Amino acid sequence: MADIEIEISNNQNHLPIDTKQLFRTVRYVLRQHSVEQAEVSLAIVDDDAICEIKNRYYDSPEATDVLSFDLRDQAERVGGLVMLDCEVIVNAERAIAVAKNHNIDPEAELNLYIVHGLLHLLGYDDKTLAQARKMHQREDHFLEKLNFGRVYDRDS
Repeated sequence: MADIEIEISNNQNHLPIDTKQLFRTVRYVLRQHSVEQAEVSLAIVDDDAICEIKNRYYDSPEATDVLSFDLRDQAERVGGLVMLDCEVIVNAERAIAVAKNHNIDPEAELNLYIVHGLLHLLGYDDKTLAQARKMHQREDHFLEKLNFGRVYDRDS
């Protein structure tokens, strides 16, 4: 039986947050990757907070949409992924701005950031065009299953 613990902290006041939906999103992505045990800390922040975090860990103070941190030690990362200990930080203020520019729901955009951050932690990458295409197809597949529709590839 899966033992998945999710802690959500809402540290912004730009976007109303449906925490039940965020729990569903995290659980769904993890189940689809056969994660049996997880501790996930999900923080919803604004531009200022994510800039501060990105500057602290990456020496780059620009706002971004999502940051994800694998909190497992090296020994826990070896072999098949059945356990995950992570922190995902998503930017609600960025979700609102991007959603407005693309005429979509900011909640859908925020959930895209969550899925994207989790996929990075589950071994996906987007450094090459082929990797990015695979990752974004997976994101849209999950978001469609979660009833948000296609969010990343909005024009397809």
